[in-house]
Amino acid sequence: MAGVDRLSDLPEPILIHILSMLPHAKQVVQTCILSKQWRFLWKSVPVSLDFEFSDSDNVKDTLDFMASTNRELNYWRYCDKIRKFRVCLFNYRNHYVKDVDLWIHFATKLANVESFAIEFQCVDDTYEFPQFAFRNASLRNLVLRHLELNPSGSVNWSSLVSLSIGHLNLTESVIEKVLSGCPNLERLKLHHFWGIYRLEISSTKLRKLIIKDYYNLYDDLWLEILAPFIQTLELLGQCSDVRVSRKTVPSLVTAVLHLDRLNFYFDEEDDDEVDPTLEKQYSNMKELLHSVAHVENLQLSSWCIECLSILELKGWQPPPSSRKFLKLNAALEQLDFPGICSFLQSSSSLKTLVIDWNDHKPRENNWLM
Repeated sequence: MAGVDRLSDLPEPILIHILSMLPHAKQVVQTCILSKQWRFLWKSVPVSLDFEFSDSDNVKDTLDFMASTNRELNYWRYCDKIRKFRVCLFNYRNHYVKDVDLWIHFATKLANVESFAIEFQCVDDTYEFPQFAFRNASLRNLVLRHLELNPSGSVNWSSLVSLSIGHLNLTESVIEKVLSGCPNLERLKLHHFWGIYRLEISSTKLRKLIIKDYYNLYDDLWLEILAPFIQTLELLGQCSDVRVSRKTVPSLVTAVLHLDRLNFYFDEEDDDEVDPTLEKQYSNMKELLHSVAHVENLQLSSWCIECLSILELKGWQPPPSSRKFLKLNAALEQLDFPGICSFLQSSSSLKTLVIDWNDHKPRENNWLM
């Protein structure tokens, strides 16, 4: 029948579900003009807010972005459910502190979002995560980048399931406070960080640990991981100074070793001299492969396979393993084959082999001469 609004006759939960599928949060708000019944319906729709300004370091443009973001948050405070809230800023300076404090207060105290990310691409000054935000019962996913963490008291993120922090100097006391305040944490990612040399995880619920680009400031120290209950460990990028053993990760089921080689510098007058840093990486790789020999699933990067080949040519054999799944991200160049063959010989229980060479880059072999 003409003129009948059948859509508005639907039950409110169905209308809210329909509105939740709109791609942009502003479109949800704009539906308030459709009819009186729809005037306040948008407030009950779970939305995700994403504000990103990462293309310019111009102060005026940045302040304009902040003012625009603050205006939007002013009316989003009336929304009943904000699931995700993310702000990404190109550069942080001290005179932005009030705006950043406002965003974090909005996420942790007003909107009580489930997923929150505050990220700076780079920093001219240091922003310290505010003390009021270390206590929150609604956050389930938290991403912090280029922020300083220094809780003065205890941390209480009782609902947090996933935590990612990076580009910062960590201390063992800070990470201990954070982990003790996250009793339900299941996934932890630490990336582009330095300052700690012992990471102890005693939680029985934390099952996945990701380490990416650990920067070691001292040649005679390393990052030791003690995590008896984690089941998945990913070491990505520059992690040659990360140490695990079968005793410290006895529950490990899956290990992903996507390591990159460091940049080396050689004296052209003595090409035969072996770089000591390179030898250290070979030694670390041997220890690491011994440490994960008990896992069922293993993934290796092309650099790991290069190390395997060099070690095999030096007479070293990988330890016998019980792995059932093996994925090799190999360049499939001549240098890779000795390492692949020796590794397969040590994998007598293997059921699945995946060789992926789609993403490899041309190798510069002059460092091996």
